[in-house]
Amino acid sequence: MERKQARAEIARLRQEIRRHNDLYYREAAPVISDREYDALDSRLRELEAQFPDLVDHGSPSEAVGSDRDDRFASVAHSRPMLSLQNSYNLEDVTAFDTRVRKDLAHHPDFERLAYTIEPKMDGVALAVRYRQGRLALALTRGDGRMGDDITANAATIAAIPSVLAAGWENALARPGVVEFEARGEVYLTLSRFAELNREREAAGQEPLANPRNATAGTLKTLDTAEVARRGLAVFFYQLFILDDGQDGEDAHDPAFSSHGAEMAALAQLGLPVNPFLKYAAQVSEIEEYLDDLEQQRSRLDYQIDGAVIKVDSLDMQRRLGRTAKAPRWGLAFKFAAAEAVTRLTDITLQVGRTGVITPVAELEPVALAGTTVSRATLHNWDEMRRKDIRIGDTVVVVKGGDIIPKVIAVKTELRSGAEVFLDEPAECPVCGGPTGQKEDEVALRCLNPLCPAILAGRLRHFASRDACDIEGLGGRSIDLFLELGLIGGPADLFALREADLAELPGWGAKSAARLVTGLGQAKVRPWAAKIFALGIPQVGVTTATTLARHYHHVDQLQAARSEELADLPDIGPVVGQVVEDFFHSPDGQELVQSLRRVDFFLETESLPPAETVFAGDNWFAGKTFVLTGTLAGMTRAQAKKAIEVLGGKVTGNVSTRTDALIAGAKAGSKRDKAEKLGVDVLDEEVFKLRLAAAEEAAGEDGV
Repeated sequence: MERKQARAEIARLRQEIRRHNDLYYREAAPVISDREYDALDSRLRELEAQFPDLVDHGSPSEAVGSDRDDRFASVAHSRPMLSLQNSYNLEDVTAFDTRVRKDLAHHPDFERLAYTIEPKMDGVALAVRYRQGRLALALTRGDGRMGDDITANAATIAAIPSVLAAGWENALARPGVVEFEARGEVYLTLSRFAELNREREAAGQEPLANPRNATAGTLKTLDTAEVARRGLAVFFYQLFILDDGQDGEDAHDPAFSSHGAEMAALAQLGLPVNPFLKYAAQVSEIEEYLDDLEQQRSRLDYQIDGAVIKVDSLDMQRRLGRTAKAPRWGLAFKFAAAEAVTRLTDITLQVGRTGVITPVAELEPVALAGTTVSRATLHNWDEMRRKDIRIGDTVVVVKGGDIIPKVIAVKTELRSGAEVFLDEPAECPVCGGPTGQKEDEVALRCLNPLCPAILAGRLRHFASRDACDIEGLGGRSIDLFLELGLIGGPADLFALREADLAELPGWGAKSAARLVTGLGQAKVRPWAAKIFALGIPQVGVTTATTLARHYHHVDQLQAARSEELADLPDIGPVVGQVVEDFFHSPDGQELVQSLRRVDFFLETESLPPAETVFAGDNWFAGKTFVLTGTLAGMTRAQAKKAIEVLGGKVTGNVSTRTDALIAGAKAGSKRDKAEKLGVDVLDEEVFKLRLAAAEEAAGEDGV
C-alpha cells in the first residue's frame, strides 16, 4: 500500500473504531461483534507498524474506550482499569504461555508457574472502595484512568454490602487495614432479564435489548429506586489494599501472594465471586478447563462470552507488566459465537435516522445463546448477494459477541427452488420517496429528508442520554407526536404545551409536566452534548467533545472548514469534510436555524481545554504547533506529549493557525511553508530551552 492510501485508511479506521467505542461504552448499543472490532483494531495496528511516521499519540490503538458520562462526577481510579487482550483460538493460548515462560524464565519461583481460569462475564466493569468497612465509593470503568461516581446506584445492588460484617479485617491478612478496593463485573441474570421484559411488555413499553446493554443503562440511571428494582448482580475478581498509598500503575499488594488468595479474601469479605475457578500448570490443562466451561455455558443463568486466563502469582504479574492497553499477564479467550439453524420466512426493511435502508431477516423463532431469536440483520444488498440469501432459505444464525443476531450462511442444499431474492427497492418502504446510494457507499438510502422514519430516528437521537437526555420522551411518544402531526423536527418539541400533552392518549398531567421540565433542561445541556444531538454523521460523543473544546458556539462550528477541522485531535480529513458538508447542507442549515429560533443555543458555549499536568503562565499554553524532521534528544511522540502537558496543541499540517514549527534535522517542505507563511520556526535547542522554562514556571506556580 502506498503512503497516501495508508494515511486515508488509517484515518478511516481510527474514526470507525472511535465510533464503535462510543456505541459500546457510552450508548450500550454495539452494532458489531468483539471479533469484528478486534479485526479493525488489528488492521490499524498493522498499518501503523508499517508506516510509523503516521502514528498518532491519540490513536485508538494506544487508548481504551470510555463510558464517561457528564451527568456523574469523575474520580481517578486507584490504578488504571485495563482490558485484557482478546484471543479467539487455542494457538493464541499456546503463544501466550510461551511468551510468559520466556519472560519469567529467571523468576525464582518459575517452577511453580500456574494459571487461573475463570468465566469472562458479559457485563459492566465496576470498582468499589470500602473505608473502615463501609462502602465509600463506586466507579465505572470510564476511560480506564477516570471513572464515573455511581456510588448511590451501586449501594442499591443487594450483593454489594453497604457495611461489611464484623471481623472483615481478618480476610485481608494484614492488621489495621483502613481502605481497600474490589473490582468486578455487574450483570443481569438471564431469568431476571426475561422477567423485566415480561413486565415491560405488559406495561406497553419497549423490551430491553439484551442483558449487557440493560446493565450498562441501569448503572447510569439517575433514579436509584429504579436501579434497585432492576435487580442487578455482581461477581468480584480483584482486590487492592490502598492504605500504603500504593496507587501507582505497578503497585503490588504484599498481603496476597496469588490471584487465588485474592479470590478467597473477597469471598471471606462477603463479596460474591464466581464459583468456577480452576488452576492449570500446562496448556493442555488450560484447554481442558476451557472446554469444561464452554460445556457449562448454556446451563448458566448469566451470559459469558469466554474465559479469563491469568498468571496466578501476583509477583509474576508485576514482573510481566503491561502494555498501553492491556496487562501482559492475562488473556481473554473468546468462545465461538453460538449458532442455530432456522428458516428465513421474510425480509423486512428498516429505515434509520440517516435514511439508510437495512434489510432484516424474519426468522422462525429459535433458541440461541440464552434468548429466543426471531430477527437478524442482513446489513445490505451487497452482503445478501455475497451470501446468496433468499426468502424461504434455511440459514445459519449466530449471535456476534452474544449480542447481535446475524445470518452467516445459507444451507443451499436444502433449497426447494421456491426461494426468492429481494432486490433493492426503488421507493422508500416508509414514505414512498426515491432511494439511492452515495458515491463510494454500499448503503441504500431514502432520499426524502421528511421521511417519518428519518424524522423519528433523528428525534430519538436528539433525546438520547448522551445528547439532550430528555426525560419523559421515549420512542413511542415520538411516534405518537409524529402521527398526530405535533412535531416535524427537534425544534418543534420546544413548542409542545403541557396542557395539550396532558390530553393525549395514555398521557396525563404528571407525564406532561415531566416532559416539559425535561425539554427545559435540554437547553442547558453541555455544549458537547448539543453538538452530538445534531446527529452529524460520523460524529460520536468523543468527536463532539473535541469539537466543543475548539469551537465555542454553533456559529464558529458552522464556519469551520474541513482543512482546519482535519487538524484537530480525533478528527482527520474524512470526518472534517463530513462536518463541513453537514453545516453547508440544506438539512443541516435548516436544523441549526430552527434550533436557533427556540433559543437552543446559548450566546457562548464552551468546554474547558483538555486537562493538563501544568497550568499557569507558560509560553506553550494555548498555542498550536507542528513537529517536523528528526529530534536528537526525544521522539516526536515525547515532544508532542510535552507540548500537550503544557497546554499546547500539536497538529500535522502548517497553516495560518500554526503558532510555531518545531524543526529537527532534515526538516523539509513544512519548514519552507512555515517560513513562507511567517510562522515562527524553532530548532531543537531553542525548543528544549522553552520547555525547561515553561516547566520551571509551572513548578513555581505550585501546580
